[in-house]
Amino acid sequence: MIDALAMPAPQPLSDLSDDALDWQVLLHSGNAREADRVRYQRWRQLSPAHTEAAREAEALWGDLGQTQAAAQLTAAAPRRRRWGSALAASLVLALVGYGGWQQAPALLADYHTSVGQQQRITLADGSQVLLNSGSALSVDFSDGQRRLMLKAGEALFEPASDPRPFVVEAGGESVQGSGAVFSVRRDGSHNRVVIAKGEAQLGERRLQATADAGALTAWQRGKLIFNGKPLREVLAELERYQHGRIVLSDQQLGAMQVSGVFDLNDPQGLLRTLEQRYALKVTYLPWLAVVY
Repeated sequence: MIDALAMPAPQPLSDLSDDALDWQVLLHSGNAREADRVRYQRWRQLSPAHTEAAREAEALWGDLGQTQAAAQLTAAAPRRRRWGSALAASLVLALVGYGGWQQAPALLADYHTSVGQQQRITLADGSQVLLNSGSALSVDFSDGQRRLMLKAGEALFEPASDPRPFVVEAGGESVQGSGAVFSVRRDGSHNRVVIAKGEAQLGERRLQATADAGALTAWQRGKLIFNGKPLREVLAELERYQHGRIVLSDQQLGAMQVSGVFDLNDPQGLLRTLEQRYALKVTYLPWLAVVY
């Protein structure tokens, strides 16, 4: 894909954005040669749209921070570890109680998505909501307030113009964002709010647009973007988009930093990409994948 430098037919902007991100992964991998940098500059200048996509990807990558990707992308010798005990323990954890962690909120919610599914909703006032994988949302509109309850998962909110406050409740916290585009995510007892546009109120705090909002909400474009993220965090994120558990047999391996752009349209390919790029091994069992 990034080798094609002949004058291309017009591409959709989303495709150009993805190509530009692929270039950033290569250029910051530690394996890029001078010839790759020359080819990138040529690609960048193919059209104004290419230049704009490159600028946006460079800014996004800069917002994500610096990465030490060279060490992780160096092909390692195959790992031979004793992970039988870890596998047995992981299997128990995966099978005991698996599958019900979000079903109760979903059954009681007005809208919900299954694992790996996304759903766009138009509310009665014209507001747009995009539910991410494994999410549940209830809506309670009155004459004085637009109130939404995120009971599980993650959602991106685009409130319509309306004099009534637009309030999202999650885990005992309230976000008021009538003039903002923002996402709210529930992680256990913790919430994460990302402001993509405008500003919102979280309790007594006023939140403005988040620097890395483009990366943190890339799931709405079917992408996950990581720059120097520990493997354990990457696997926890990938687990949200597919059935079953993903566990590490060696917790020390979890500190290895990972960089890349992953395609949510191919859930089964997410782990295969990690295997290929980082010399990992994955053993697949029913409802369980063990990474070692």
